Amino acid sequence: KIDLIKGPYLCNTFDEYEAGICTDCPHWGKIKSPISLGKRIREATDEDNVVEAPAENLPNNPVNQYVIPQYPRPYFRGANGGVYIRTTNSDGDPDERVIYHNDLYVVRRLRDVELGEAVVMRLHLPRDGVREFTLPLTAATSREEFRKHMSMQGVAVTKMDELMTYTTTWVNELQASSTADQAHRQFGWTDEDGSSFVLGNQEVFKDRVEFNPPSTQTAGLFASFEPRGTMEKWKETLNFYNRDGFELHQFVVGTSFGSVLMQFSPIKCAALHIYSKDSGVGKTTAMEAGVSVWGKPEDLITTERDTYNTKMNRGEVYHNIPLYMDELTNAHGRELSNLAYQLTGGRQRGRMASGSNTERHRGEAWSLLSVTTGNTSIVERISIIKAMPKAEAQRILECRVKRMHFETKEETDKFSAAIQDNYGHAGIEYVQYLMNNLEDAKKLLVKVQAKVDAQASLTAENRFWSVLVSATVTGLILAKRAGLVDYDTKKVFRWGVEQLKENKRQVEDMSVGVEEVLNDYIHEHWSNVLWIKSTDDLRKQGTDAESVVIPEALPRGKLVARYETDLKRAYLIPKPLKAWCGEQQINYNSFIHDLKTKLGAKKSKMRLSKGTHMNLPPTDVIIVDCSVEKLDGETL
Repeated sequence: KIDLIKGPYLCNTFDEYEAGICTDCPHWGKIKSPISLGKRIREATDEDNVVEAPAENLPNNPVNQYVIPQYPRPYFRGANGGVYIRTTNSDGDPDERVIYHNDLYVVRRLRDVELGEAVVMRLHLPRDGVREFTLPLTAATSREEFRKHMSMQGVAVTKMDELMTYTTTWVNELQASSTADQAHRQFGWTDEDGSSFVLGNQEVFKDRVEFNPPSTQTAGLFASFEPRGTMEKWKETLNFYNRDGFELHQFVVGTSFGSVLMQFSPIKCAALHIYSKDSGVGKTTAMEAGVSVWGKPEDLITTERDTYNTKMNRGEVYHNIPLYMDELTNAHGRELSNLAYQLTGGRQRGRMASGSNTERHRGEAWSLLSVTTGNTSIVERISIIKAMPKAEAQRILECRVKRMHFETKEETDKFSAAIQDNYGHAGIEYVQYLMNNLEDAKKLLVKVQAKVDAQASLTAENRFWSVLVSATVTGLILAKRAGLVDYDTKKVFRWGVEQLKENKRQVEDMSVGVEEVLNDYIHEHWSNVLWIKSTDDLRKQGTDAESVVIPEALPRGKLVARYETDLKRAYLIPKPLKAWCGEQQINYNSFIHDLKTKLGAKKSKMRLSKGTHMNLPPTDVIIVDCSVEKLDGETL
């Protein structure tokens, strides 16, 4: 008889053989066969929870091994995946049902200063692979927001409430068992020890690469770090610069490798400005080649259309990745002066948050190298609004680009196109090489800097120049050891030292004497000076000292000085002189001291309108005898 049974009987079959025997059963109409009362869903074992699948979020979708954690009770994972819940019915019997047919679970908690608390979730899709995404806690507790976020990630279920309860259970369990990680709001090194490096949606370790969940600051740039082309083609493209006469372009590429070494230097930032009135000399292309180490050149280089605040915000987000700024030609001198100080200072300006009386959150100080381009010198532009921009000149190393002679236009066009088609491969390989040789890299940086300082006779005031050349050359040496470039680093070193010497000569020539400052002041205020002969000659002739003297020129605006043309004597009013010195960023007290010691000036009181129809009371003046001879024998 058993052999005649073809399988489990349905409830309807029993009812056909014996009508009414099953109608009083509490499960009547709810199940199809009594065998389902004894059927259980097989729960996944530890072996079942180790799966291999492609990582959808990471470039090229590498196949990674994932260890799926135990789900919080009463939820469990089925042997073939999926989220299930096990409860008991009114009779105390186990009741198991599916919540979601794919694997979905919470990986960790995050804390974002702007977004608040969030969780990183991992979704296993049968065809796409493993997808990781960030879910704000505000969305995890809101039915409508939860539905939107889940649907955007591809989670399609009809009963979102059950899935939301499941997610909340995960969050509560993690809050009880672990602390929240701080969301990475900046790229680059995550700590001073160099244990990991964040690049786009990847967190790079010595021996592996993990997914880096987005934050409000970094999410918009994730796509810019996705690699394109191949590593072999990128190496071949960068080898275009491996020839004599292209040391500048090799140096710019070296700043990309040297930038990540700035984390281990006390200087926050050092900058190189390359300029030329001619176009087509390869300034922009050199920066594109440098930034191609990390990602897409078109996205990662700021242009003249980007605002000043945008450029500084990029510096904060890049953190250790090089900051390249193209075409500063149209920037005003005041903006360039601010740029020189803030860029090398390494921090964003303090700003208030919109809509509240609180200060905007600022990230950690950046430590990077920067390269800027333009048609004119930054220092020359600053000198228009500032008499002696020596401080800015010490913070930015400048290089005037000579006209380059490429073999053919086709060659350069092919090179530029190849850069746009091959990028984002070398960064991870270079960073992992650094991590595995970090102590040697630090020692090499110190050694190279000592050699740079000795060769160029640098002092403490040249510290920004020193670290720029040292980090760049060291970065090229390490990149060469890692097999990424094949440039002659000794030639690049010598080129860098020559640039340091040239910039030193230019800064030394920038010193302005007290006579030149006085001349500049008088010339700028020529129409505000009372030009008149002295009344001293009238006394010698026995004439009334208060007799009227016809001025040679009357001031057209406010009176800033009196100049007696016959005696070559100037009477300067301190207040407008002090204001002018402030505008030119000249130390007023030092200038007055030089006037006294070098030109014999003295302070006194004088009626500036003396000899004219006006009878004003005496005022404080600085009397300068402009007839004294200079050291070279000329007369002012």
